[in-house]
Amino acid sequence: MLFRRCSWILARCQYSTKAKRELKTRYSGEFPEKLLSRKQKAPAHMYIANSEAAQRIGQYLEPHLHQSGCDTVMELNPGTGHFTRHLLDRETQFRRIILLESMDHFMPRLQELHSLYPERVKVRQGDFVNLWKLVYMDKMDGGSRVMDLLNDVPRKAFNDDVNMLVFGAVGSYHFYKHLINSLIFQTSLYNLGRCEMILAMPPPIYIHLTCTNEIGYLIYRSTSILFQILFEHQFIAKVPREDFLPMQSNYTLTKGSKLGKVRSINPEYLYLVKFTPRRNLHELVQPQDLPALWFFIKQNFVSRRNRIIPNLEKWVPGCGPRLIINPHASEPLQPTYPDESPDKLPQYSSQSKTISPRHYYPGINIYTQFGDLGPSQMLALFSQFRQWPEYAESSFLASLENALLKLETATDEQNLEDGVTLPEEDDAETEELLEEESPAPVATAVKGRKKASS
Repeated sequence: MLFRRCSWILARCQYSTKAKRELKTRYSGEFPEKLLSRKQKAPAHMYIANSEAAQRIGQYLEPHLHQSGCDTVMELNPGTGHFTRHLLDRETQFRRIILLESMDHFMPRLQELHSLYPERVKVRQGDFVNLWKLVYMDKMDGGSRVMDLLNDVPRKAFNDDVNMLVFGAVGSYHFYKHLINSLIFQTSLYNLGRCEMILAMPPPIYIHLTCTNEIGYLIYRSTSILFQILFEHQFIAKVPREDFLPMQSNYTLTKGSKLGKVRSINPEYLYLVKFTPRRNLHELVQPQDLPALWFFIKQNFVSRRNRIIPNLEKWVPGCGPRLIINPHASEPLQPTYPDESPDKLPQYSSQSKTISPRHYYPGINIYTQFGDLGPSQMLALFSQFRQWPEYAESSFLASLENALLKLETATDEQNLEDGVTLPEEDDAETEELLEEESPAPVATAVKGRKKASS
């Protein structure tokens, strides 16, 4: 048995060494050593590896690019420019192409494109994936790093047409949380307009953002609800993970992995998806009430088993009967993309639907839990709560003000993260698992952590 085990390990090592040699032989002329020397566990930045992969992705995106009314496109980490060529070919559509690159290695080649198309191609060096870090640094010293990086992005009113299309491959969970927070607090990227994104992302992150409450308490959290309230989303296709650099480590599911059932879904792929902030978001929730909605969802989802009526009565005593006896009819939801087939969606993910502040949960009683509610029903509950006459004098507003004050006075990066993290966030463990495990193919048991609410 021991001999067989050693032989298997030796064979794996020999195969891995051979694969690395082949990888370097194929790509060393274009990509730096750091992207080829080893397979990475959880890369935040990813690059399209070759022209064949770019061609396949271009075919998937053709109908979506054709539908887009944007004349500005931003490509994140264009690298060697394999996909950039497809954007350049759409000369009548994309009049401005912003290439945002984080690595020095690729800058000379990208500057050549700028020289060839000086009016059309703009090149900037910066780390868009870690935009939240720039927000933090600007806050600490009053700098303008974010606005300098986004200087070429057109400005439009939020309820106007999409101001820009963003394309790239991003494996950072912090990045997607920052997009949510940018919408909530009207800062950073979404302070410039309602930009649309087409991104390749790890399956577990997409499932976490778009799942329903049927998946379980560890995955369906406040971030899932906020994302689905704020964004319309559409699954486009699965693309092979091997089409991107750096390469991913071999997938092995170990017993006891908390995200096992999610991580076992399509580990050899990335999901190509499109999402856009809802055009009517500020009609659903007034801009000044978005932080209150964020805090309401965060606090009540610290545990999905929290019961609705007892929790809300802590803020507005005696409000239970109003929730139990609701005379208003519930407004039905419609699919955002009627032609989309739910059967073709990834397992556990949900179809994007309209959102309504009048989509009430049927039959709330003393035992109904927050985890029973879908995103639109959670928005409807907040809308009811917001309209009660006691709201203005409730302890909820004092708690909200205290939480926002903590954010304003936070001085260390770990606590601040993307500018809006609270110590009692409900999805802290989910976040750790996604960052550690989701893009990572090798599962490790999480030891010594607080048991998730269930």
